[in-house]
Amino acid sequence: MMFNRFPRNAIVVALPTLFAAGAALAADRPTNPADWPALKEVYKNHFLIGTTGPSAATYAPNVQPGEDSASAMRRKHFNAVTPENNLKPQSIWGGGRTDENPGFLNPAAGVNTDIAAANAAGVKVTGHVLIWHNQSPTWPAANLLTPEGLWETPWDNATAKANLEYYVRTVASHFDQEPRKLYAWDVVNEAFKDNPDNPSDWRNALRSGYSPEERPARWAQAYAKGGKSWDYMYDAYFHARQNTTARLVYNDFNDNERESKANAIAAMVKEFNERYAAESAAGKGRILRDANGKPRPLVEVIGTQGHLNMRLNLDAFERTVKTYLDIGVDVDITELEAAPVLGLDKGQRIQNGPEMNEIFMAQGVYYAKMLNMLKEYAVGPAGKNRQYQGGVHRVSWWGLTDPGYHTNGYLWSAVGQPKEAYWAVANPDQYLADAGLPASGVTATFKYGGETFSARTWGGKNTHAKLDIHVPAGTKNVSFTADNISLPAGYAVESITYSPSDCAVVPGRPCHVTVKARGADPAPAYQSVGVENTATYVLSFGNMAVSWFEDTASLQAPYAFAEVRFSDGATKLKQHKTANGPDGVLRATGASETKAVPRHGRSTLVLNPQELIANPAGLRLNKDATTTKAWRVANRIEPGRTYMLLSADSTFQADGETRGYVLTNRSKPATTTSNAPAAPESLSRTPVVLRGDTLVPLRNPNAPQGEPALAQDNLKFMLEAVKSPAAGRYDGQDGYTMESFIHGTNVYPNVMFRGNGAAGTVVGDYHALITRQQNGAEGTPVADRALDQAVWFHTPIDPKTGLTKMFLYTGRDGSDQHYALKEVDSGDTPNRDSGNAISQRQAATGGFVALRAAGPDSGTAMKLYAYDMKPYVYGDVDGNDVVACPDLSAAKAAVGKRTGQAGFLPAADVDQNGVVDIRDISAISRLIPAGTTCP
Repeated sequence: MMFNRFPRNAIVVALPTLFAAGAALAADRPTNPADWPALKEVYKNHFLIGTTGPSAATYAPNVQPGEDSASAMRRKHFNAVTPENNLKPQSIWGGGRTDENPGFLNPAAGVNTDIAAANAAGVKVTGHVLIWHNQSPTWPAANLLTPEGLWETPWDNATAKANLEYYVRTVASHFDQEPRKLYAWDVVNEAFKDNPDNPSDWRNALRSGYSPEERPARWAQAYAKGGKSWDYMYDAYFHARQNTTARLVYNDFNDNERESKANAIAAMVKEFNERYAAESAAGKGRILRDANGKPRPLVEVIGTQGHLNMRLNLDAFERTVKTYLDIGVDVDITELEAAPVLGLDKGQRIQNGPEMNEIFMAQGVYYAKMLNMLKEYAVGPAGKNRQYQGGVHRVSWWGLTDPGYHTNGYLWSAVGQPKEAYWAVANPDQYLADAGLPASGVTATFKYGGETFSARTWGGKNTHAKLDIHVPAGTKNVSFTADNISLPAGYAVESITYSPSDCAVVPGRPCHVTVKARGADPAPAYQSVGVENTATYVLSFGNMAVSWFEDTASLQAPYAFAEVRFSDGATKLKQHKTANGPDGVLRATGASETKAVPRHGRSTLVLNPQELIANPAGLRLNKDATTTKAWRVANRIEPGRTYMLLSADSTFQADGETRGYVLTNRSKPATTTSNAPAAPESLSRTPVVLRGDTLVPLRNPNAPQGEPALAQDNLKFMLEAVKSPAAGRYDGQDGYTMESFIHGTNVYPNVMFRGNGAAGTVVGDYHALITRQQNGAEGTPVADRALDQAVWFHTPIDPKTGLTKMFLYTGRDGSDQHYALKEVDSGDTPNRDSGNAISQRQAATGGFVALRAAGPDSGTAMKLYAYDMKPYVYGDVDGNDVVACPDLSAAKAAVGKRTGQAGFLPAADVDQNGVVDIRDISAISRLIPAGTTCP
């Protein structure tokens, strides 16, 4: 049932102390549990509502829907269920290939009866999971140490292919029979790295046998021995489709925050569905049809797990949902909980109680916004976005009550004890209205260059909408002020910041304008717990640019992936269509299309860099060292970017190369000896290669030579702008949280912060740096009230060298306290974790700590590297960012030289016709400042 208001004569239930001054929704909550809305009824016209933990006892005749037991709550609120661990390979077939008759094949076995009972109750069951790198100790066979010192499964390609088919056929066909028939299967789980560099090249965005270091994929490793590692993915879905009529799902996490991961997943699913449609139409593989008689796609659903904390940018989450809907599949939220950021005092905050009410009110606002967002894209008749073929089809919580899988992230604190989050989910419109917040976000319009742009944000502290806006090639500086902005009634511009400060624009280096608006204050009870009625928009103004990715083994030369960003909407590029060959390599089919990328948009295309392309002035299309993406020194911090942080104080020579160390999100031991430690347990460092202004990751020592040397996820950090809560000299100034996405206990962003002084985390003036729950006694991620332990400032970045120093600051206790990022030599990290059957580590010595110091100058000099093309100024041949006589001289010396010839200068070929000629000389001459006489 839906409701607008609960009966006015109801008595308050679980009334937070903060509501003493009166909050309408709390006063309207009925005390009779029979009157509490059943969530599956609330959303019956939107999507399925799911949870975990089915058992035959849950669906026994004596269990009545209600609030007095976990089983009763499952019966009342949920119409979908996932057996959590019970269908994972470890659980149902732990004996491996030698066990020809595993217990699950017995129809009377527990999991069979559990599924049958759920089916009889009309509850839809999703199997989790067929193929996974974790909790699958014998599929493939466990890793062994080889004579060459590698750590790998003994299975090769032929063995792995045969056994994958055998496993999928046996399991999927068994659970395709009544009464244990499954509604859906998570066929492959968590196969992608968390922060891939090139999302369109989804093959090299997959977990391989050696990358990432945490939980690499043994299926990929086995397939690589005699074949292509990524082929196991398609095989898994192909064999699943031959043996079950269940809906086939791809399931992963961190995609709801990281755009690159979502794009990689979408690229894979789109290719798989196109490939299977062609193959099945040609007679390879069966065709299943939907209720309308149309062939069902191979991958019908993308599941985004939703193990979140409340710092998640809901605008990014919405972008991910639309990315998946754009390719014609449904979206499931498969493993939801929204954990509050509890802070450092884990022992005191783990249990729910009066002291948690403030946090839970903010959590209610978060859930209300999330559910309103998901409702808009619902697949059911109440969904609003009918332009999509699919929609949000299921929302499932990974558990039922707190503390649960991720602490305190659920709708109930215990059986029969609904939290703010429950009431928010039961009626998000009303909840937001009572909080004094808009129900559908805040939409603003922006005018620039005779055009009008629109963007919506769900608002609050941690959200921001993004827009790319193309500017003409001749634009030097963007003029954009509050006069260009229109906001809904009640909202006003609070601040506009520019990066760089003069809003200069060159190709590959846009100007970012961050607009923050503020509306009327939220209701007092919510305002007092830190809820904001703010709306933030990041507008990126840029020249059209084409940046190329390194050639990989997955795409046949000379074709290459190229990203077009800030498209002018007019320049037409010849895109080559590709097909997956029997050896797993993408090849050009011979078909192509010449069209423009939509204006202001971006797209990654397959282009032939040897072809001449019509070029507007200022656009560089050559695939060369400057236009190929690489990890390059950055001289500013841009919103939404990923960086590697290099110590500039410890470069060294090894094997004829210059090397340095980058900050690594991995715990390091305090010392390697029995002596007292020189520094506390902290974060590790990893060696890399330095070549001019570029950084090259070292190959994992366990990896074969055929695998690209890609940057590990735990070497990458996202810097998100935020202000410290501590008074003092940096009060009100922008700093940054440093966040990393890696697979582990927590799958939400790992925020790097200084420990609070718990035992073992301080040695002298060195304080441990912490990102994760298992670091000592520090507990869950840093809370908003203690952000001065996690908001990093930096000294001015040298525009030429990129040098800076990173530091924390707090003015607490009435004294200035600086904590500088400091590199130390103590503590070895091993090549492989003891007892870990999966991990493949890069051994290193030393790491990084926070040094208590008088100021930031005591810290280590750092350089930030971003994965990008080299910014260029049109006509700047020598690459010093200005157009002057030396550029003209260099261009004249290259006249007549063509692409591929010695002496050819790509930057001198400004019209991109493949030869340096008199037209290029003339163009460069016109760009030299007036009045300048060149020899």
